[in-house]
Amino acid sequence: MAWKRIILKAFVLIGSATFFSYWSINQFNQAFDNLSASYFASINSVYPSFEQKVELASTSPEISGELATSADETIPSITATMTAATTTLSADTSTDLELSFTFPQKNDEVFIGCTYQLSWQSSTTINSLESTLVDAGTRESMGPIASGLAKENAIEKDSQNLSWKVGVVWPGEYYIKVSNINGADLETRSKVFTISKMPKGISVDEREKICKESDSSLRPF
Repeated sequence: MAWKRIILKAFVLIGSATFFSYWSINQFNQAFDNLSASYFASINSVYPSFEQKVELASTSPEISGELATSADETIPSITATMTAATTTLSADTSTDLELSFTFPQKNDEVFIGCTYQLSWQSSTTINSLESTLVDAGTRESMGPIASGLAKENAIEKDSQNLSWKVGVVWPGEYYIKVSNINGADLETRSKVFTISKMPKGISVDEREKICKESDSSLRPF
């Protein structure tokens, strides 16, 4: 009889454990289902509101009208500004601007201390130019003090001449380089000419005569 009691108790214990396990799992599943339902309910309550606001913003006639009006007003303004800038740039850097020297010409001779008229022909009126005397051999630019030629020059109205008193430089071959005309960076140069020293031992009158004769023979008019 003792073994029957043992078997009975074993069945009771096994049945109780099985029932408790089943009950625990069921409770866990129910709790998880409740949590999931609560979470998705919260998401759904937030997302439709956000989606509705976005939809209203994108389809609102007032906002669309404001955006369209702003675009219509801004684009012509930008276009006008770009057109004005392009026009100004074209006017300042016109490629039609040309200048060619009529003096000095190739093989012309000038003397240190004499005054000459640099002259040119141009496609438009020259109001200002930047000029430099350049050694034709070394390509070295002579400064305004040594050359007697100012870098920046204002040209008189309707004039095509610039007065130049030849400075104290080494005798040799030179040319005049122009790097800026009327505020535009346009480079041009004269022909190569010769700068010579005054003969030694001559009087003031003879010096003036040489300057006058050379100036008269080199002027294009």
